[in-house]
Amino acid sequence: MAKGQSPSFVFTLELEKNPRLFSNLEKELEVCRVIYNTVLGMYLKREQQFKREKVYKRCIRQLKGIHHKLRLDEDNLILKEERKALYLQLNQLREKYQLTEYAAHQWIKPIRQHVGNQVNAAVAQKTASRTWLAFRQKLFGKATKVRFIRKGEMVSLEGKTNKTGWRYVDRHLVYKDRSTPLRIKPNDEYALTILSLLENQTSFSYTKTEKGKSITVHERYRVKYVRLVKRVIRGNIRYFADLVIGGYPPTKTKTLRKGPVGLDIGTSTLAVSSITQAGLWNLADQVQPLSREIRLLQRRMDRSKRSANPENFDENGRIKKGKKTWTYSKRYQHLRSRLKEYYRKQRVVRKQSHNQLSNLLVSLGHCFYIETMHFKALQKRKKDTEVSEKTGKLKRKKRFGKSIGHRAPAMLVQIVEQKVKRLGGMFVHVQTQTFKASQYCHQRRTYIKKPLSQRWHLFEDGSRVQRDLYSAFLLMNSNNAGTKPIQKRCQETYPLFKRNHDEAVGQILIQNKMIFNSGILVHP
Repeated sequence: MAKGQSPSFVFTLELEKNPRLFSNLEKELEVCRVIYNTVLGMYLKREQQFKREKVYKRCIRQLKGIHHKLRLDEDNLILKEERKALYLQLNQLREKYQLTEYAAHQWIKPIRQHVGNQVNAAVAQKTASRTWLAFRQKLFGKATKVRFIRKGEMVSLEGKTNKTGWRYVDRHLVYKDRSTPLRIKPNDEYALTILSLLENQTSFSYTKTEKGKSITVHERYRVKYVRLVKRVIRGNIRYFADLVIGGYPPTKTKTLRKGPVGLDIGTSTLAVSSITQAGLWNLADQVQPLSREIRLLQRRMDRSKRSANPENFDENGRIKKGKKTWTYSKRYQHLRSRLKEYYRKQRVVRKQSHNQLSNLLVSLGHCFYIETMHFKALQKRKKDTEVSEKTGKLKRKKRFGKSIGHRAPAMLVQIVEQKVKRLGGMFVHVQTQTFKASQYCHQRRTYIKKPLSQRWHLFEDGSRVQRDLYSAFLLMNSNNAGTKPIQKRCQETYPLFKRNHDEAVGQILIQNKMIFNSGILVHP
């Protein structure tokens, strides 16, 4: 039976320098890497045997046929029962070949003995579970490949409890007979508040559903387990402890303003409409200069790689097929370390920018409405090959992978949702296919499909509003089910929205700031 989960959060602190302790940590990271790769190799061998089975091939053929029939007849109960029986048969076959998480927990016992039991049993089991989570993506078709970890690239390990192995005790990280203090800034009020909750064993409560009934559970703040992370920052190796703490993270004294808020998020921009304000922003604008530096570094690395390995490329500059040996010059290795640092900076700047924007958003209202976006699907290239009618050439298959990678819109949605719910607000995901915010017109009371290139919504009286801001306005006036906008509320709040809209567009023009794909023309 699965163990119930209580609320928890991660609190990160850096470790004070302790060369002997860090030496132990490096050895254990290498042992965990060996465990990870060994278990992954065993999984992959068993998967090959599993997929050779005639029973497996027959089940997959039958499932494809059933899925095709269910697309035509979704409510066919007989087909659903057949599908359920096939899934059960596949599960039994997987268990026969030990393609489960707990099988790996048995495999690691001889591996630990082989390396002299250098790592704690709980750490080894957590590493095996980590291997299963990676392999599971490939097993169930969510990934095409799973990679082994190279030497020196294992950067984290964790236990299961705070009682054995690496553990937190009185503001120190303890391992066997050695310990090192955690680096705590004296003016860091957030860190001091969390440590006070732990030391005073402050109680908290949460509700959970058990046998169809909601019950209230009372617990105390405690460290569940410790995760150790190695990071390279500006060329220096630094070690951090992630304390996984049972409880709720302390929040600043913030309160949500009353009122609905509509969010229309794209791959690079966010449009917001509330009773008090409307706004249109680029997501994580500060990552743009870093993205340019990354692109230039990658080009320099490619030139260095080609000059050091000319035998691995054909006359057209393409990489030859087959097994190859690569030589990496010192210049290339230096550029690669610089590239890692730029990626680290980009990640930090992006998250900081999202946190700042989310703090602004939570002050606008208490009930947020946003359309459901499948960003993972937008990252993928097109499957169909199309020919342009104008030029007669093949159209490019690229979509929004690079923009989503740089701007991380899904991360912003996750951060805003967490903050709103923590402060007692509502966050409603509206179904895009039924709501159709980009097509609806509240004055005509009908849906008008617009091409993606049309960035302004035109009304019958000749006035116009920016398309994304208008979608956010309609989302702000959504019904509780999130299926359509409330017509009466749209009529009442439109004059206020138009004023906020004109102020937001005017502010963009005054700042002379280009908003991507907005249709608002600024002069460089």
